[in-house]
Amino acid sequence: MSPSVQQPVTSKAPTPANHALPNTLPPITMSPQLPVARPPQQAIKPERPEANSPKLSQIPAAPVSAAPRGTPVKKISTKENRRPSSGHAVAKSPVTPGSSSHTETLPLLIAVAEECLEKADAAARITAKSMSASDVEEHHKLVATALGCLDVALRSNKLFPRLEVRLCLRYAHVLVEETNNIMDAETTITRALGVCEKHNMVGLKYCAYYLLMKTLYQRVPKAATTFIDMHINNCGVRKHVPWLYAFRFLKASFYFGLGTPADQASIDNLRRIAGVANQRKDYAILVMAVLLEGFAHLRSQKDDWVTKVQMCIAQVSKLQMENSAHTPQTDVLQLLLDLACSLHQKTHQISAQKLTALLQKLEELNDSPDWGEQSGEMLLPINRMPNTLQTVSEDTRAVLRLGNDEIDYLVLSTLGKHEAWALAWVFNGIVAHYQSSASTGPKSSNMWTEAVRILDKISPLPQALPEAVKHADWARELLCYSHVLIGLEAATLSDWARVKQSLDAIRASQPPTTSLDSLTSYLEGVFYQGAAKLDKALEVWKDQKFEVEPSGALKNGSHLETELSILAALNRVWILQDNSCRDEAEIAELVDLLRPICEDNPDIEIRTAYNLVMAACSFQPALTLPQLKRHIQGCMQGAQTINNTQYLSMALNIMRNKLFENVVGEQALKSAKAGATQAKKSGNLLWMSVADGMLAQSYEMQGQINEARMARRSGVRLANEAYERTHV
Repeated sequence: MSPSVQQPVTSKAPTPANHALPNTLPPITMSPQLPVARPPQQAIKPERPEANSPKLSQIPAAPVSAAPRGTPVKKISTKENRRPSSGHAVAKSPVTPGSSSHTETLPLLIAVAEECLEKADAAARITAKSMSASDVEEHHKLVATALGCLDVALRSNKLFPRLEVRLCLRYAHVLVEETNNIMDAETTITRALGVCEKHNMVGLKYCAYYLLMKTLYQRVPKAATTFIDMHINNCGVRKHVPWLYAFRFLKASFYFGLGTPADQASIDNLRRIAGVANQRKDYAILVMAVLLEGFAHLRSQKDDWVTKVQMCIAQVSKLQMENSAHTPQTDVLQLLLDLACSLHQKTHQISAQKLTALLQKLEELNDSPDWGEQSGEMLLPINRMPNTLQTVSEDTRAVLRLGNDEIDYLVLSTLGKHEAWALAWVFNGIVAHYQSSASTGPKSSNMWTEAVRILDKISPLPQALPEAVKHADWARELLCYSHVLIGLEAATLSDWARVKQSLDAIRASQPPTTSLDSLTSYLEGVFYQGAAKLDKALEVWKDQKFEVEPSGALKNGSHLETELSILAALNRVWILQDNSCRDEAEIAELVDLLRPICEDNPDIEIRTAYNLVMAACSFQPALTLPQLKRHIQGCMQGAQTINNTQYLSMALNIMRNKLFENVVGEQALKSAKAGATQAKKSGNLLWMSVADGMLAQSYEMQGQINEARMARRSGVRLANEAYERTHV
């Protein structure tokens, strides 16, 4: 996130007689950009764990018998005893042996278990949104019933090997997903592996190891990234390439989950996938590996990350000249990555072009049969190897799926179509923020509101409750982020009632992450400062979460939290300009802390915000004229470079106040007119009032009394309107 400076705030409406800048300066807010640590947070991950054990109903049922395979079962006949009846005779059901009766219960147990799980999964998304006690209890009852049925079935010892393995994997998957009983899950998977080894079921054995690695990741995450290499090497030796891809993508998801996607080991893993895929001409796999590397660099923002991301994008663009490299989701992910990178670079004109390309692609894919409305499933084609053992079957369909024409598919889960549209609308609002003005209205807020509407209408998909909770958290996070953006834009327009509405909406949604908690607190500080509640604003800005690291190092490893801390400190400097709060020692301490961090900051918006504060504020000792001009020049250049209307309005009016106050001449009048014109473009009431007051003073110096009277009248009206808006 980068800064954007907000309007000046006073505890009372400024009087026309005072043509200087107001004593209390505006809260600094941020230009809306996606949190640094979140390229689409819903980045690629392996298909959910049930991928390791497809639902039994998806595969033709295997026969269940009490007798060993190949042994004929003799028919047992019994005489039927009848009792005399004056009416019709009633025949009894034939008596069957106990073992046969037990055998008949196995399909019933399995069917009941599947029915319970299907019912629980169907309601999971709704349950995840509400998390009401009754819904959760009902879900747990269904899962407990299913586990009980599967447990009884597994204890029968009357199962054919393939069905036994599938039941073991299904049972273990439910334990891993829905309970904390990891040890029992591992024991059950070990049983499945034993049966697979005995009966040479290679595909199911890989499924079992796949689930075992996920289970280990839940218990000891870092160990899983090491132990999985054994299975990767085994797949390489046996030339089981589809499973090599599956395990390597699983390992990549582990690194993303650990928050270390750009570590050398993680990048090496992705490049090994790319190397094998390039050699075998599995271009869709290659594109996915390169895209994940790009997202890893975007998320980390380590040395030369922009160059590395652009190299990944260029490589994907070259690969997509091959038809086999195209899938709807990878095409959209490439455009999202490219757009996010441009926004971080502050190249807003280029960002607008890339946004147009993204929206056009989404429109093209609206009716695509390869990307359903609700599906977050992505199928990456893999060329079959001749003269090798086929390890892909119906048993592996949720990890690796059989295809036609010598092609199989790797199944990954990624963005659904509605989720991609929601992200696109958020990006759309960010781009529009840099192109909008008071005359065009708050287009960005409308777009972010549309993103909120799309998130609210996403239809529920059958899935396990923990997965549904993760999805609900992601959607709620994007929802809250949209409300933060709406609130920040409202603050630039002095619409403090709208800011309060955004805060209320965020609190009602209960943000799930620390970064959103920081953003919400930041918006709260902006609201208090804008509503002239300076004591409360200072209390927020002095909170521990906004402490600045003296070394300038990342705070908690987060670019977002680091930038918010810098902005909070700048806001403190502005508030301390007010006579009721002024503290020269604290101001000097803050400036000494911020100077080395901000002057050479790689983010141009941070540098511009710092220059605005330094140019506008008064210090002891005062800045020399060359120092003042350097800061004014810095904020003017920064505002023009990033095309920020708010920055430019403030920079022009600060320049008029500092360099042309009580100056007679055409240059002073031109400066005042330019400031007033730009303030009107910004739509910020209080800056418009300040600009009109200074313009009136310049007219008076030139002897243009009528023009001065009109400008002063406009300034008073705007000041009163801005003051009224603080009463929320």
